[in-house]
Amino acid sequence: MNPRLGRLLASAAATVVSGGALLGAGGLLGAPFASAAPPARSRGGGGACDVAALARHNGTVHIDFWESMVTNNGKTLAALTQQFNSSQSKVHVTLVQQKSYTTTWVKYQAGLSNGHLPDVVQLTSIDLQGVVDSRSAMPVATCMKASHYKTSDFLPRVLSAYRIGGKQIGMPFAVSGPVLIYNEKAFAAAGITSPPATLAQLLADAKILKAHGSGMGLKLDPWHLETWLASANQLFVNNGNGRRARATKTVFDTPTAKKIWTDLDQLVQSGEAKTNPATGSAEYDNLLGIGNGQYAMTIDTTAVLGTVEAVLATGKYPNVQLGVAPFPVFSTRIRGGIEVGGSALYVSNRKSPLARAAAWEYIEFLDSPASQATWAKGTGYIPIRKSSTRTATVKALWAAEPGYKVAYEQLLAGANTDATAGAVLGPYTQVRTAELNAEESMFQSHVSPSVALKQASAKIDQIITQYDQRIGAK
Repeated sequence: MNPRLGRLLASAAATVVSGGALLGAGGLLGAPFASAAPPARSRGGGGACDVAALARHNGTVHIDFWESMVTNNGKTLAALTQQFNSSQSKVHVTLVQQKSYTTTWVKYQAGLSNGHLPDVVQLTSIDLQGVVDSRSAMPVATCMKASHYKTSDFLPRVLSAYRIGGKQIGMPFAVSGPVLIYNEKAFAAAGITSPPATLAQLLADAKILKAHGSGMGLKLDPWHLETWLASANQLFVNNGNGRRARATKTVFDTPTAKKIWTDLDQLVQSGEAKTNPATGSAEYDNLLGIGNGQYAMTIDTTAVLGTVEAVLATGKYPNVQLGVAPFPVFSTRIRGGIEVGGSALYVSNRKSPLARAAAWEYIEFLDSPASQATWAKGTGYIPIRKSSTRTATVKALWAAEPGYKVAYEQLLAGANTDATAGAVLGPYTQVRTAELNAEESMFQSHVSPSVALKQASAKIDQIITQYDQRIGAK
């Protein structure tokens, strides 16, 4: 395999978030929040959103945006921000690049103590409860109400991902999702006429592909369980996945979850799938394996498609014809849905009312139909507004790269429920680590799927309890 693919994939690592986000992103230990314990059903910090403040103000309001985009994604965001700054004189945005989602979240938590916080911050989907617990963000619902902002044009599930108790906390921006990535030539050589639509079909196709000299690359990303549960419309934690009241324990140790892990364990133990870590130097081995013929399919985030397409366009891999298909759901007989991945924008409640109004003005621009079309074209992220898909920009993109349309249609289809909105948890990094450890115990130590699930459930319950005790939640 040409090392250029590995270098290019690695350069995008900081912005890739698969499913509910990669393992490295998310809450730490909750210690920064210990002095400001939220009530049990806290729904974000306070603060008014005086959208008319900008009109009354003479001069330019300068605000900072801590963002997490690099490479082409960063260039696209910079171009959009320059367009915004040039289009009016009321607000000037300065981008402060943090290199990765993890870096942004760590720095943001430090800022809760030292006072160095941005006017706007970009954080992943699994940071939502942590932001709420910090009581440092003004729910964007406040600005929506003040500005009579309409949301009917947005994909409903995208908004639901950042909503707790019916209140919009963060504003979705860079949205991604998991898809099946496969080599159409390898499928044809094995006599497979269409990509697998379900987990059961995935197992059957992996067996055929292995018999024809390839197989599947399986990234050890802990969102496997959560995504397949959502596709079966099943919750991960109680209290409506933490969206109707604070989650206090897991509810995923079910026959459905046992079936999911039993199937994945069968894939690995049979040799029809080989695993690689979701972080570190080997995190893209599942994709590299498609290039060198070791694998014929894998599951990964749409956020890697732009880089993969660019490498394949060099013509150095003539045996690969890239195919992109929907995530293979648990069952087509169950109306579930695929969880939203990516990130949202939050407005600080520790800034002046004028700064909050300026932040909202900028967010409105980034989420406008035209900006979302430009964003999708420049990055491969999913346009979050229906009208964006009717623009010439997105129509041309999807005509040239039909794989990008797959993830959008996944989020448009299916059920919009607490299960498909995803879980809301404060200590999500530790939760994901516990999931991963249990999954690896199956693959590497031959622990049975039922025992591994029980161990994961018990550990995560303990993590949730300890976190809530640290921050004083009830």
